[in-house]
Amino acid sequence: MGLRDSTGIETGSRLAEYGSTIDRYDLLLGLIPTAFAVAGIAGRIFDLSGKATLLAGVVIAALALLDGLFFRPPTRPRGT
Repeated sequence: MGLRDSTGIETGSRLAEYGSTIDRYDLLLGLIPTAFAVAGIAGRIFDLSGKATLLAGVVIAALALLDGLFFRPPTRPRGT
């Protein structure tokens, strides 16, 4: 929780509270659209075709999916 001043408005950042709850799988899910965005920007900069740009995004996203689902899959929490 953030600190409140005399007006009752929180002065602390709520983002800092959620920073510790972001885990590896959240980052992998964020990597998928980021891969397509970066590939699209690189395609524009280097004047690549749409197919090559899309293929680059698919390769990066597929690697993230394979890593998250097969190479290091999620496990049950230890308490259950």
